[in-house]
Amino acid sequence: MRKVRGASLNAVRKAYNFSKGDLSMVIRLHYKIAAAVLLAVLLLCSALAFGSRHTQAIAPVDERIRLPIIMYHEIRAYNNNRMAISPYEFESDLRYLQRNGYTTISMTDLIHYVYDDMPLPEKPIILTFDDGYLNNYAYAFPLLKKYHMTAVLSVIGKNADDFTRVPDKNLDYSHATWDQLAEMARSGCFEIQNHTYNMHTITYKRYGCAKNAGESEEHYEKALTDDLMRCQQEISDNLGTVPNTFTYPYGNVSSDSLAIIKKLGFLASLSCKYGINLIDRNPDGLYCLMRISRYHDVSLSKTLSDAMKTLKYAK
Repeated sequence: MRKVRGASLNAVRKAYNFSKGDLSMVIRLHYKIAAAVLLAVLLLCSALAFGSRHTQAIAPVDERIRLPIIMYHEIRAYNNNRMAISPYEFESDLRYLQRNGYTTISMTDLIHYVYDDMPLPEKPIILTFDDGYLNNYAYAFPLLKKYHMTAVLSVIGKNADDFTRVPDKNLDYSHATWDQLAEMARSGCFEIQNHTYNMHTITYKRYGCAKNAGESEEHYEKALTDDLMRCQQEISDNLGTVPNTFTYPYGNVSSDSLAIIKKLGFLASLSCKYGINLIDRNPDGLYCLMRISRYHDVSLSKTLSDAMKTLKYAK
């Protein structure tokens, strides 16, 4: 006869006035509960073991992600100014990111997160360079390769055309050629995006790509479409890629432009508005993303620390 806690099954049945069927049901339930507890313990142990082997943290999927986007323009060994930092400063930025657990991502990575539920690292950050200066090729490119990081480079199509036709090696003002841009893109260190073909100007005709006062919607849409699609075509012809992000010249955003760039197939846009982005799965949140300028003589640590303070005003 099987024993339960030192008593026979018949003794237990009589003591608690159970029928034979009732007692069998209680015993079966007892073993089912024990089996469920054992299974839960085994699953927990497996999860902990898996986690210990995969140490790279990913961002949580059920809350908004803090995403700083740093804006650079030039890197110069000499003749630095507010918008032109030194190679030493840029390398110190990359070392800071490495030491503090940041992972650089591309705009395409961000778009895949929103549209395709692809995971992001726990502390993502995007480094952006505007205009396509030759000094980005000379200084930023080798440092990104050295630290295995990536950045986004928004090019002005006409400048790339002009300096491809007549190359100039002056690092204070020259722009990269299409061949140099292609080398940067092939490396995986730079993702090339659209910064207009020839609207990066301030003239009596137009301020950047903004809509003029009194300009009809039809005229503005044609002007913006013609320019942006020419830049798209130049990038496609020379690099074999099609940009998915539009970067506003001077950060001068017209409300009328949003519907137009969506219509042209851009899935995101970059502004010059100051702040830290809070990213969720809403595709509309990818437009007019905020950025933080990294100025000469202001460390990235302070730049990020100051920008993080704006989160207290975030909704």
